[in-house]
Amino acid sequence: MILDTATIDADVRLRADVCVVGSGAGGAVAAAELAEAGHSVVLIEDGPYLHGEAFVQREEVMYPRLYREGGTKATADYTVLVSQGRAVGGSTVASFCLCVRPPRPLLGYWARQLGLSGLEHEAMHPFFRKVEKRIGAQRLVPEQVNGNSAKLQQGSEKLGYRGYLPLHNRVDCLLTGYCALGCTYDRKGDMLTTYVPAASRAGAVIVPDCQATQVRIDAGRVTGVAGVFQRSRDGAAHTLDVAAKVIVLAAGAINSPRIWRQSRLPDPAAAVGRNLRLQPQVVVTALYPEPIESWKGIPQGYVVDEFLSVGGRSAGSGYLLVPAFAHPVAAASMLPGYGAEHRELMELYPRLGAIAVLLHDHTRGRLELEATGPPAVSYRLGDSDEEQLLDALERATDISFAAGAEKVFLPYNQVVTVTKRGAYQVIREHGVRANDPLFFSYQPQGTLRMGADRRKSVVDPNGEAHAVRGLFVADASVFPTSVAVPAQVTVMALATRTAQHIADHADRYF
Repeated sequence: MILDTATIDADVRLRADVCVVGSGAGGAVAAAELAEAGHSVVLIEDGPYLHGEAFVQREEVMYPRLYREGGTKATADYTVLVSQGRAVGGSTVASFCLCVRPPRPLLGYWARQLGLSGLEHEAMHPFFRKVEKRIGAQRLVPEQVNGNSAKLQQGSEKLGYRGYLPLHNRVDCLLTGYCALGCTYDRKGDMLTTYVPAASRAGAVIVPDCQATQVRIDAGRVTGVAGVFQRSRDGAAHTLDVAAKVIVLAAGAINSPRIWRQSRLPDPAAAVGRNLRLQPQVVVTALYPEPIESWKGIPQGYVVDEFLSVGGRSAGSGYLLVPAFAHPVAAASMLPGYGAEHRELMELYPRLGAIAVLLHDHTRGRLELEATGPPAVSYRLGDSDEEQLLDALERATDISFAAGAEKVFLPYNQVVTVTKRGAYQVIREHGVRANDPLFFSYQPQGTLRMGADRRKSVVDPNGEAHAVRGLFVADASVFPTSVAVPAQVTVMALATRTAQHIADHADRYF
């Protein structure tokens, strides 16, 4: 059942075994798994329930409709723009559908070096396999590689760099290219079309348009969730009260800590809102002699992992290179320059291809959490990550020229152009400055980190809070380090594991 909040004209009280806050990759999975296990579930989402006709394929409509804060939240010094989904289905509704498991050595590092037993690749494989099957993850085939992805593949193969066609969760894709604006044709295996309906069929009550304001506890264990409706029949701000024995917090790595702090939940390790990883991205743009028409087809059809090194006795380092794509409004925000120079670049739009650098960052940012209001995000790239970024800019530029680019535009505020292969000294000379380049982040993580040591972490290896019985976290907040790859499948697998733990120990919680 999905509650039509347009009918609300009074405060609402509900009772359930489990209350899940957030309907993205973690929350939707937890809700469906626990409902299918026979537990009563209420799933709260502060964004709207959108479907079919709501996805109009227009940027100026869909960014504020689908994304939190109209599309981006800037860090305190405007160095990184963070995008987060805000709708039933969370960020998966606006995702590019890349389904990449975390590197096997990284899971081994989490398990052996950080004491997170059960997170080894072998132990996690059944959870990955289960979610991949349910969301319809399948390997892209060569015929689905669009012009922009083909340039990354051609250039990297010419230079001998390792890459692959990734898994993606689309079914009978129509290749329209509007993935970031939500799929009008319901061809994505996102949470809106898979796990949310499954949770509803199993009896879960889905409550959209409702902001969770407080997790309630008594004597060290959870008792429920309070919220306020943001939509109602009479226009009043009616409240929601859910009494529950288990609460799964899955509102994302920025909003889950916000709810934690506003609820005045215990934080004995002083770790809530700390350890923030953003996996920041920058985009290197290339001009080709022929039209690329990067807006057509599947946006991210090839991944270069040659420069990602993980495992051993550290979390590793490096970066992924993936095709970058944006419709005109978003492309304009990513391209360098101002005024006439910027207009000239936009006029070249059909011939532009682009490569995004996805950093496996070691930088630890933090959230400045207040009693009320949204958190402020503090993040400044550390020295080792800066070095990796400069290397990535050189590699992405090299690949672009190997693929036939006439020139390359670097991701700085001013237009900085490389006109021939090997002339990369400008990258080292410019370096990394405050707000130059401007970074983008789609995968904040780590702010309620998982750990065996309660003195250094917020939740245990099963996702349960060290200091509150029955409170679980099932989003990217729990990652102990950067996950190094697109995060959705990892979040889903960990949420499946957490839900199974709750179901297997029902006598402990219910």
